[in-house]
Amino acid sequence: MFSKFNDLSNNHKGIMLALLGVLILTPDTLFMRLSELERWQMVGWRGVLMSITLFLIWLLLMKPNIKSEILSLFSIPGCLVILAMALNHINFTLGVAETSIMVVLTALATMPLFAAVFSSFLLNEKQPIIGWVILIIAMLGIGLVVNDGSNAANIPNGSVILGSVYGLMTAIGLAFTFTLARKYPDLGVIPATVLASLSSGVFAFYISPVTGIDFSAPISVFMMGVIISPFSFALLLIAPKYTQASMVSLIMLLEMVLGPLWVWLGIGEIPTITMISGSLLVLLSIVAYIRLSES
Repeated sequence: MFSKFNDLSNNHKGIMLALLGVLILTPDTLFMRLSELERWQMVGWRGVLMSITLFLIWLLLMKPNIKSEILSLFSIPGCLVILAMALNHINFTLGVAETSIMVVLTALATMPLFAAVFSSFLLNEKQPIIGWVILIIAMLGIGLVVNDGSNAANIPNGSVILGSVYGLMTAIGLAFTFTLARKYPDLGVIPATVLASLSSGVFAFYISPVTGIDFSAPISVFMMGVIISPFSFALLLIAPKYTQASMVSLIMLLEMVLGPLWVWLGIGEIPTITMISGSLLVLLSIVAYIRLSES
């Protein structure tokens, strides 16, 4: 199996790694729902377990330059990545606990567009006018999803607007992180994520209103924290080394389609036709933007 993988071109390797990473990631929100954990307990479990597993993956499988990557964390970009990833972890989990999965994932799918915005300022990459137009169209699509989000079936009794804000904040944080990683290639993004996940997890357990640590959903907790989050993130981080980042971003849009589908099939959380239409508008906008950036 590994010999066949080595025989592939770099582009095909990157595509396979990205596809595998996204396919592992797509049932994440379903297990978050199935856990039925209080939101801060969920943040805590996901953060602590992901940090431990991702650290082992980095140490044992990625053959890192440990000294230089650790030292890079003490730089300003390193501290910014740690802060951004800690907030990402908290925002995404709170968003899922707040409202419809489709609302959160549709907002999160705008990450490539925000990456373009950050690239304009941090990397001096000029964006065409049509790129900004597409960003506006994608925001209109999110507006459709949010406007009808409260009519979805079997969703948490929270704020649709707040859930979409959490999703957008996660998209902005991830875009900022990946842009810094491009600007500073020697930056230890994975150990930064380990520290970010650990710190956000410990903080969440500390402020959780639940007394002690809730271990009432061991299967869901294990799947989220030990399998899905660390392995999918590691694969998606490796993939751009073999293929274009735009291709990885395009493949990541599968989560926007398959994530709500898993939740629909698993627990009957059903989006409305208007929400699906808005999500489709966002999807088509981002595909158009990525194709435009490649031309």
